Order: sequence, then structure tokens, then C-alpha cells
Amino acid sequence: MTCPKCKGRMFAEKYYDFVRSFEAWKCVCCGEMVDTTIVANRKKSFNNPLA
Repeated sequence: MTCPKCKGRMFAEKYYDFVRSFEAWKCVCCGEMVDTTIVANRKKSFNNPLA
């Protein structure tokens, strides 16, 4: 996968919070992190620029 921010290489990494675990993509170069929640929120924000 390619980073949407810097076009660097991304890898899957597992994260844990108090309730669950989830996987996200993390960029080796810039540290950008993308998971399903982030993608959904960015899509909402993009479709509604006043939000």
C-alpha cells in the first residue's frame, strides 16, 4: 500500500485499546496511520466541507 500523504511504503500493524484491538496501515516514512474509521471520517469530511 502507498501512503496517501507522502507516497511512501505502508505496513499493517495491530493496535490495542482498552476494549478491542484493530489493524491499521502505518507509513514507514512519515508515520501516517490509516484505518477504517479514519477513512470513513475523511470521506465524510470531504463530502461536507463545512463540517
